[in-house]
Amino acid sequence: MATIAIIGGHGQIALQTARELLAGGHEVRSVIRNPEHVSDIEATGATAVIVDIETATAFQLVTAIGDVDTIIFAAGAGPDSGPARKETVDHQGAVKALEAAEVIGARLLVISYIGADEPATGEESWVAYQAAKKAADDAVRASDVDWTIVRPGNLNDEPRTALVTIAEDASGTTSRANVAALLALLSTSHPAPGRVLNVIDGDTPIELAIS
Repeated sequence: MATIAIIGGHGQIALQTARELLAGGHEVRSVIRNPEHVSDIEATGATAVIVDIETATAFQLVTAIGDVDTIIFAAGAGPDSGPARKETVDHQGAVKALEAAEVIGARLLVISYIGADEPATGEESWVAYQAAKKAADDAVRASDVDWTIVRPGNLNDEPRTALVTIAEDASGTTSRANVAALLALLSTSHPAPGRVLNVIDGDTPIELAIS
């Protein structure tokens, strides 16, 4: 049995990942900032840990989550947030998760998106988001932790098939349920250290796609 902390635990992918892990007999500590979301976390069977990743220090995060095997960074400022929060949550929040993983000696999984390394154009909020995600991914890739970056395509709410395509040139859409299934395997039985995984819905079982 593994113990996994999910930062941004109230997000759609995070909640589904918690259910996947708990169904496999693992322990999940879901980090949230809003106490009103505790009941949603507990409904999955996970333990709610209240920490505001935006304002807490890495040391406070470590103290709150305790000794875990894997940290999954699934937090995000959200589409309605401005550039400042993209920086404090999507970038600096990921760096705090990285620092916590270094202290604990935990594996780190980060949810990014396909194309995060490409220059962004368009409205200010999107450019800020791209810059924050790329900066976070760069920090993770430069570290010595056991890391994996998961980059889905445009997210959809199709049912879980556990069938995907993982490829450097992958392009398309990805169900949140399949991302959750992938994260559950990466954090327990099928690690892929030092890999950036572009993942879309496909026709290959996730276990084979990882390998």
